[in-house]
Amino acid sequence: MKQIKAFAVTYYKGNVRDNEKLKELVIPLVDETKNDCQVPEGWLTTKIKTSFENDKISNSLSNMVELKSQYFEVIKDFFDDKFQIEVDDIWYNSYTDGEYQEAHNHLGDALAPSHFACVHFLSFDPLIHSPLTFTDPMANLRHLSINMNSENYEQKHYPNVREGDLIMFPAYLDHEVKSFPPTPDSPRITISFNVTVTRYDGLDDDD
Repeated sequence: MKQIKAFAVTYYKGNVRDNEKLKELVIPLVDETKNDCQVPEGWLTTKIKTSFENDKISNSLSNMVELKSQYFEVIKDFFDDKFQIEVDDIWYNSYTDGEYQEAHNHLGDALAPSHFACVHFLSFDPLIHSPLTFTDPMANLRHLSINMNSENYEQKHYPNVREGDLIMFPAYLDHEVKSFPPTPDSPRITISFNVTVTRYDGLDDDD
C-alpha cells in the first residue's frame, strides 16, 4: 500500500548579504515617513504603518541600488534556469504597537496577476515578534472530505525565519501576521514586493 501526496506548496528562503547595511538605508526612511502612512482602504487591520499605497516611498525604495542588488542576489538562487523578473510593487510594513495584518494574498489584478510575493525581514526578532503565517490554500476543501492518514495535518504553516531572511512564495498563498504585544523599541519591519516572471527557461513544453 502506498500513500501518495500531491499539490504541495513550495516557497523559497534565502538570506541577504548585508542586512545591517540595508537597515542603515531603509530604517531612516521608515522613521521619517511612517506617521504619514495611512491604512489602505479595504484593509481590515488598524494602526499598521505601511507604505503600500505611497508611490513616493515606493519610488524611494525602488531607487535604492544596494537594496535591489542584494535582493537579486538572493532571488537568482531560487531559479534553476535563466530567468527575468519584474518587480511590480515594493513597500514596507512597520509594527510597534500590537498591529496585525489580516489574511490576504498578492494576486492583484486578475488580468495581470503577480506570480510571486516576497518578504524581507529587515528588523525581526522571533522571540518578541509574530511570525508570518501561511494558510493551506486547500484548507476549506479538505473539510469537505475525509482525510485519512493525514499525519497530523495542520492548515497553518509558520516559516522559520530570522532577521535578514528573504522568502518568496506563490502570490495566491494566503498569509497574515497576528497581533503581538507592543515593541516600541524594537519595531518589526518588513519590506514586501511582488514579482512577475517574464522569462523562465526551465519550463518544459512537453509536459
